[in-house]
Amino acid sequence: MTKAAPDSTQSPSGPIRESDTAVSPLKSRNGNTGIALRRVFSAAGVSWILFTAASAGDWGAYHIVSASTPEFVLEAVDGVKEGATISIQKPNGGANQKWLVIEEEGVAKISPAEDPSLVMSAAEGGANRGTAIVLEKDRGEPWQRWSLVKHEDNGSYSLLARHAAEMGLDHLGGKREAGAKIDLWSYRDNDTHLQWFIRPLAGSGVASPGADAAAVTYEPPVIAPEKILPGRIETFVFEQSRIFPGTTREVTVFIPAQYDGSKPACVYVKTDGFRPPEKELMETMIATGELPVTVGVFVRPGEVKAPMPGTLGRRNRCFEYDGISDNNVRFFTEELLPHVAKQYGLNLSTDGNDRCISGGSSGGIAAFTAAWHRPEAFSRVYAVSGSWVAFRGGNEFPTMVRKFEAKPIRAFLTTGTHDMENAAGDWFLLDQEMDKALKFSGYDYRFRIIDGRHGAGYMENWREGMAYLWSEWPERVKAGPSAPRAQEILIPGEGWQLVAEGFKSTRGPSCNAAGEVFFADTSNNKIHRIDADGKVTEFVADAAQAHCVTVGADGSLFTISERTDKLMRYDAKGEGSVVMEGILGHSILARPDGGLYVTTNDDKKPNNGGSVWLIKDGQKTQVDAGIKFATGMAYRPDQWLLSVAEGHSKWIYSYQIQEDGKLNHKERFFPLHVSDWDDDAGAECVCYSQEGRQFVATKSGVQITADDGPMQVILPVPGNLRVTGVALGGRDLDTLYALCGDRIFKRKVQHHAMGAWSPWMPVKNTPL
Repeated sequence: MTKAAPDSTQSPSGPIRESDTAVSPLKSRNGNTGIALRRVFSAAGVSWILFTAASAGDWGAYHIVSASTPEFVLEAVDGVKEGATISIQKPNGGANQKWLVIEEEGVAKISPAEDPSLVMSAAEGGANRGTAIVLEKDRGEPWQRWSLVKHEDNGSYSLLARHAAEMGLDHLGGKREAGAKIDLWSYRDNDTHLQWFIRPLAGSGVASPGADAAAVTYEPPVIAPEKILPGRIETFVFEQSRIFPGTTREVTVFIPAQYDGSKPACVYVKTDGFRPPEKELMETMIATGELPVTVGVFVRPGEVKAPMPGTLGRRNRCFEYDGISDNNVRFFTEELLPHVAKQYGLNLSTDGNDRCISGGSSGGIAAFTAAWHRPEAFSRVYAVSGSWVAFRGGNEFPTMVRKFEAKPIRAFLTTGTHDMENAAGDWFLLDQEMDKALKFSGYDYRFRIIDGRHGAGYMENWREGMAYLWSEWPERVKAGPSAPRAQEILIPGEGWQLVAEGFKSTRGPSCNAAGEVFFADTSNNKIHRIDADGKVTEFVADAAQAHCVTVGADGSLFTISERTDKLMRYDAKGEGSVVMEGILGHSILARPDGGLYVTTNDDKKPNNGGSVWLIKDGQKTQVDAGIKFATGMAYRPDQWLLSVAEGHSKWIYSYQIQEDGKLNHKERFFPLHVSDWDDDAGAECVCYSQEGRQFVATKSGVQITADDGPMQVILPVPGNLRVTGVALGGRDLDTLYALCGDRIFKRKVQHHAMGAWSPWMPVKNTPL
C-alpha cells in the first residue's frame, strides 16, 4: 500500500528512511507552476510518499465520507462558524457539509467551502485521544494541518494530525448515528473508523493536465440579445448508407446566419439527434465569438426497420456507438457530411481542427472513438457520461489511451456521482479511469464530476465545454507528450516522415552495421536498400521471390522465399548465390555464429503448421513446431532469448537459445494488442533495440513490449496502416523504419539498432 505521510522523522509505524527522490511539475489554482519534490520513505515494510510544493494546489469542493459509516458525511455542527464542532450527518446539500482540501507545503488544510478562512483543527492543539475536532481561524498551526494517507485497497484516506503523526481523524466507535463524535485517535492501519472517502461535488473536477483545470470557473460573455442572429434548421431522413446498410435515421442541420460560403465553415456533429436548446446555444456562442461560424449536424443512430408491423426493428445504436471500430467515423466523413454539404450547398471544412463531435452515454464514447481513430477528421470532443464500459470493448479504452502514442485530441468529459451501473460496468468508475488515463498520457482535456445521475449536466456544461474546446482556434490542437514508457522511446517533435512509396509489398527488413536497411518488395521480386541517410535504391533486380532478408555477422545478406525453395546469399554488390535448396520460408534471422533461423508454414496444417528451423553447417534442423502461423523473429541483445511471432494470434513466443542453437523453454510470452474488429494482432516482423526493447510490426502499428512480456507502447503510422516490417537503422542507428505495404515511414527515436554484427550486450529490466 502506497501512502502520503507526514513530513517528520517518525511515521505511525516507526522511524522512516529516505530512499529516493524525483521531481515533477505542479500547478496551483491560478495556473502558476511549482515544483513537487517526491520523497519515497520506507518504514516497517510500508512505503510512504510525501509531496511538497512551492505553490498550493486546490483539490476542489468535496464531501468527506466515513468509510465505516458511508451513509454519513462530515459537517460543521450548527453551521460554518469559528468554534463549530465537527460531526457526521446525512448528506443534505448544506454548505456546512462542503469542504475544500488544499495541498500546501506537503500537507493539506481542510476548510469549509463557504469560508476558507476557517480550517478543521484539533481543539486547542490537543494531541491526546479524544481531542475534539473543531473549526478555527487559520493561523497555520501544526494542529490545523493534515497528512493524507492513501489506502489503495479501497481508495480511502486516513487524515493524520500534523502535530501528532500517530493520531488520526476518527469516527468514534463507528456509531451509525447522526451527531457521532469526531476526534483524534491512535492510528491503526486497518481501522475503518480512521478512513475517509474524499468525494468531489458538483462542478468539481479530478485534476486534469494543468491540475488547476478543476478550479476554472466559466463566465459567459455578456452580449446584447439583438446581436444574437437566428440560424435556420433543416431536417431530412438519411437511408443511403453503405457502411451501415439498410439503416434509416433522422438528421437535423443547423446553418448559422453568419454562414456565407466564402470559406469552409467549421462543423459540429452531435450524436443522438437534435435538442432545441442547442440551436440557441450555438447562435449565442457564434455571436460572442466563442465559436467560429459553425454548421451543426445532429444525427440519430440508425435503425433497420422490421419488415412487418407490430414488432421491434434492429436498433443499431449500441452497434454503431459502443463499437470501438472506425465504422462510425467513416460513416460521418465518407457518407453523411458529404451528403449534407451537397444537399444544402454548404462549404464544410474537412480539417479535424475545424470539427467537433459530441454526445452523451453511448453517444459520448462514439464521439471520442471517432476522434481516436481519425483525429485528422475530429480533433475536439465533448462527452457526457461516456460509456467506456464492456458493451463492445469500450472498457479497453483507458488501457489503449495509456499505451498508444498520444493523439492530437482536445476533450471535455463529465461523469455523474450517481452514474449508471449495470452488467457492462460502473460508469462513474470507468469514466474516472478515462480521466486518469488521459492525464497519464498528457492529453489536452478537462474532466468534471457532476453531482447527479447518468447524463447529468449535459446542457449545463455545454457552453463551458465548447468555450474550452474551441479556445485558441484556429491554432491547431496538439498531441500531448504520451505516457512515460513512450517518452523513453520517442523524441519530442520527431514524428513520422514518408521515406518512399510506390512499392507493392514491403517485408522482412534488416539493418547492417553501417545503418543501411535492406527489405524485400515481394510482389515486385526486388530487394531495396535504404542508405544511412534514408535514400531508397534498388539493390537486387531479380530477388528469387525473396520474402524476407537478414544481415549476417559479416555483412552478407541472406533471403528466404515462400515461393521458391532457395535460401540465397548476396554480397555487397548484390551478387547472389544459393546457400541451400529445399526449404520454403516466411522469415529468416542471422545468428552471430553464422547460423540462421528460418520460419516455415505448412498449408496442410493451418492451425499448427508453423515451424522454426536452424540452418547450420549446411544442414537444416527443425527446432520447434506447432505454431499457428510462424512469422518474424528476433533475439535480445544478450543473445540467449529468441522471439518468434505467431501471425494468426495475439502472441509472440519466447525460447531459450541453447549453445548448439536449439531451442527450449517455449512460452507464449508476449501478448499483443488486437483491435476490436480484428481476430489477431497480425504480427509480421520483430526486431530488438540495443536497449533491450522489442519492436513488433502489427495491424495496429508498431507495438513495443517490456522484457517481462507486457506490451507497453503502440505507435500507429499515418493513415493507421498495417505495418508489415519494422527495423532500426540510419547513420546513428537511431531511426525507426515502418514498412506499410506500398509505403515506408521513418522517425528518430532514443533506441538503437542491433543485429548479428552486434557485440553481446546486457539487458536491464524494463520499468512498469
